Amino acid sequence: MSRLDLSVTVFVCQGLSEKEARTLCLKALIGMAVDSEIFSLVIERDESIVQADRRVIAGILLAQQTSLPYSLVGPHEHPLLWVSDAVAWSFNSGGDWLRRSNPIVDEVIYLT
Repeated sequence: MSRLDLSVTVFVCQGLSEKEARTLCLKALIGMAVDSEIFSLVIERDESIVQADRRVIAGILLAQQTSLPYSLVGPHEHPLLWVSDAVAWSFNSGGDWLRRSNPIVDEVIYLT
């Protein structure tokens, strides 16, 4: 993975519920995508919260007065979703796993 020409931004939320953290991360991700003039966004779909994600994303886009094409896809529907999963797992596991994923981690952003 570290040999691929990729860069990853890690969003870290501590002390929040999973719902609060996901909302905060989506807001930061969409803001970063809009600022970077990204033309579309692919987000891993969690079937248990897909409707909530759609409402949150629509609210964020409305608040930012922008549009951004996005898709919520299953974990095996997009080939690069495994990278975000692997980096998140490595980041949470720490130690040597964190060192191994570090070459592609461009930035770590702490959200509160």
